[in-house]
Amino acid sequence: MECGIFHTPYMRPGRTDKETFEYSMMLAKAADSFGYRDFMVGEHGMQAWENIPNPELLIVAAAQVTERMRFAPMAHIVPLHNPSSLAVQVGYTSQLLQDRYFLGVGAGSWENEAVLRGQPGDLSEAHPRLLEGLEVMDKVWRRQPFTHEGQFYKAAWLEAGIEAGSVDHHDAFDLKDGEEYHALADHSPYGGADGLEIAITGLSAGSPSHVLAGQRGWTPVSFYGGSTLLRSQWDVYSAAVEARGDVPDGSRFKVARDVFVAKTDEEAKEQAKNGALGHAWSKYLMPVYKKYRILQGFIDDADVKVDINDVDLDYLADHVWLCGSPETVMAKIERTFEQTGFRYGQIAVNTHDALDDPAPWVESLRLFATEVVANIEVAGSKSPVHEFA
Repeated sequence: MECGIFHTPYMRPGRTDKETFEYSMMLAKAADSFGYRDFMVGEHGMQAWENIPNPELLIVAAAQVTERMRFAPMAHIVPLHNPSSLAVQVGYTSQLLQDRYFLGVGAGSWENEAVLRGQPGDLSEAHPRLLEGLEVMDKVWRRQPFTHEGQFYKAAWLEAGIEAGSVDHHDAFDLKDGEEYHALADHSPYGGADGLEIAITGLSAGSPSHVLAGQRGWTPVSFYGGSTLLRSQWDVYSAAVEARGDVPDGSRFKVARDVFVAKTDEEAKEQAKNGALGHAWSKYLMPVYKKYRILQGFIDDADVKVDINDVDLDYLADHVWLCGSPETVMAKIERTFEQTGFRYGQIAVNTHDALDDPAPWVESLRLFATEVVANIEVAGSKSPVHEFA
């Protein structure tokens, strides 16, 4: 099985951008040394707990201090961007990192992010803006003349550029043979528009994002919310893949989970509850997982059923988080395979703010890579853990 990092990140409000950046560099170096395949960086400009507005700045820096790990913005919220500018930014980063970069895209789920950009707070424009924005980005990457006038965006790629002297504030001038005034920069992705791996995130049951992934051959990424939710995403993804004449591959699914591993169940539970993971859930994630109806899915899967309002840290450690010794965490993962009906290829560990005491968190990352996923077989996965051993 593959292991990855989903670096939202869940930093405590009040952390400075510099603190978050330096903590991110430390985590990236550690994950790379342990054999993590992907380091995916969230994009949020308004959330105090998820405070990275420009993933590429972090990605390019982290790539310089790591050797093998791949990086991705996960995800660029396309509706919040000018798609032409985003296409150039993504292509440029892709060329810098080459095959260590892939692109994550999403429609967005935070109302305040949309309102800041002058869009409806009900997110009614999010999905149509995503589709139209991706259309413009693909046109930019192909570097062929086009004119786009859509519902939300206007863009054009001129075959020969703007004629000399045609702009009012420019004086007319003549070009001499050999001068390259019209030369256009090539910021298409490394390997071309068709060579860029694209991944898309989904939160909801039967997610339209996963339908899109199946239709276009993209990589599906899920926030695990119980077996029923993930199974519904797998079903719509599979149907879309089959509709275009291909065979669905469970190993392509990346599933984000909260993980904490220690030598014993008791040690893992106490460190998780009293550390970064427990703090984030107590202060932030409990209402988020209730809002998006994710928490109920874990309760439905658990042997012990409780009212959603009675969920506490002990219940989270036992039934929601992948928390425990390596053997216990392996058993929890295998159970999710049985409950969902397919074996997914990667678990991406959600990161949390252990800046004040990083050693237990880093050790958990090591144990998860070397003693958990390295011992779980998923056909088609490409875990680099064995290469590092």
